[in-house]
Amino acid sequence: MTTQDTPVSPFLEQQKRVMAQKEQLERDLEQRQRYTLTPAAAEKPHDPKAKYEIVTFDATNNKTTHRTITPLPQPERIRPAQPLSKNDLIEMLDALRDDLATEQEKFDRKDELDAAAANKRGQLIATVNELTAQLNAAKSELDQLNREGSVRDGWIEFAKRAEQRITQIATGAYGHLLEKFSQDRHEAPFSELTDLLKEEIRFKVDRSGVRTFTQPSFARLHAAPRESINNARIEATLEKVYTATEKLEGALEK
Repeated sequence: MTTQDTPVSPFLEQQKRVMAQKEQLERDLEQRQRYTLTPAAAEKPHDPKAKYEIVTFDATNNKTTHRTITPLPQPERIRPAQPLSKNDLIEMLDALRDDLATEQEKFDRKDELDAAAANKRGQLIATVNELTAQLNAAKSELDQLNREGSVRDGWIEFAKRAEQRITQIATGAYGHLLEKFSQDRHEAPFSELTDLLKEEIRFKVDRSGVRTFTQPSFARLHAAPRESINNARIEATLEKVYTATEKLEGALEK
């Protein structure tokens, strides 16, 4: 039997193929290195505005995502300070001596300078106090104007106050007439009269009409919304108040 007829084992066949692939890889690598630039010469210069796309594949859902990023700028290298020249050093010494002379002169005149500063400080404090007083006065006047509002707003507020004032006056007049009629008829304070005599005095005072002006139904303008108050109602309220003053004065004269 010849050598060609001898069968080759699978292991030797596999080893033969591996050695052939290794030799081919070595030949390819040698060929690439012969015609390829070195890394330092082949790499591109850094572009600070360059953007890069990151591609991510998610095998769980079979999706690919793309994300664009901009790398941070490269930090600048700290450069060592340049050594100072002789002229620079002399200039720095001259500047320091000038500052020493200026500060010494200033210290020698410390009493004069402190007095001038204190005087100026006092003037500024007086000015600030005066301006603050003017500001407070102006603010107070502005607040007052804001509270008063327009002339019509002031008119409405006056009508409300007038209505309340006549009610207070009528209440006082009612008490005064109770005491007056009690003294005139029974020569005794109203509080000392019997209930029957008190009813008699109240009836007499009620006939004068004074009690009408003491009732809550008389003063109703203050409870009305501002938007519902027209000029006619204000005029009617003031006329009602004026009529009440005449009736109260007439009742007090009796």
